[in-house]
Amino acid sequence: MLSVLIPVYNWDIGNLVNALHQQCVAANIEFEIMAVDDFSTDLNSKNANSAIHLPYFQLIELKENVGNAEARNILARTAKFKWLLFLDADMIPAQDDFIRLYLEQIKENDFDIMSGGILYENEVSVEYRLKWLHGKKTEEQIPGKDPYLEIRGNNFLVRKEIFLQNPFGGLPENYGYVDTHFGLKLKAAKARVKIIDNPCIHLGLETNSKFVEKHKKAVRNAFWMMNNQPEMAENLKIIRTYKKMKRLGLKKTIGFLFQKLEKTLLRNLHSENPSLFQFQLYKLGYICTLKTE
Repeated sequence: MLSVLIPVYNWDIGNLVNALHQQCVAANIEFEIMAVDDFSTDLNSKNANSAIHLPYFQLIELKENVGNAEARNILARTAKFKWLLFLDADMIPAQDDFIRLYLEQIKENDFDIMSGGILYENEVSVEYRLKWLHGKKTEEQIPGKDPYLEIRGNNFLVRKEIFLQNPFGGLPENYGYVDTHFGLKLKAAKARVKIIDNPCIHLGLETNSKFVEKHKKAVRNAFWMMNNQPEMAENLKIIRTYKKMKRLGLKKTIGFLFQKLEKTLLRNLHSENPSLFQFQLYKLGYICTLKTE
């Protein structure tokens, strides 16, 4: 019936697994919960996860780090049921009927992939403020024009055959637009997508400085898509803006200004009150410094 799949790296999944196990048992269904540990380096979380002993739970520990995308693919290939529910390790269901709501949707049988959305806590420490502000604005469930761009990799339900035909991966960096790339592959495959309100709360936030560095990877992925998968890249706002700046002859000027002002922008982004507007300027400036290989 249902395979619940969790890619793990340096995170204690005890609370998540227990919550999911209780809900699956209460639903009286055939299920499995499987986690792949992507060669974690934190011994405390590794030991905690190894100590989870529940019926229908399996932990696979990899001998090398393969990245989040390939960890997902390993989970999908190993899963034994036809419906796959992917959750990131640092998520927790927002509702006690989380599993039941997905099961009700399965009975409708009118989709191939479904995303339940994401929520953030009401307050966070200042060192996590940028990721928190960005997540609340761009990732909490907001109806959009294209549901394929709303698929969140940290909480989605998919038919196994559809996932295996359209696996995660294919971008040079392991972070950034990975979910978008996956959604656009599904769009090209004409998979049926459905967005519902069945969120998980995102607990694992990056510090402001780490979040900026990860988004530089995301910008590099977008730039790569523009040069290698231009039709997909047209769906990305940063690429459309970049092309407009290039047509207007502003690319070199913006790239030059970015290099002069980067430290000033970073002071704001690393501060207690980071500006999302300045974050957008940072990403646009950074992409204007990139060169085609």
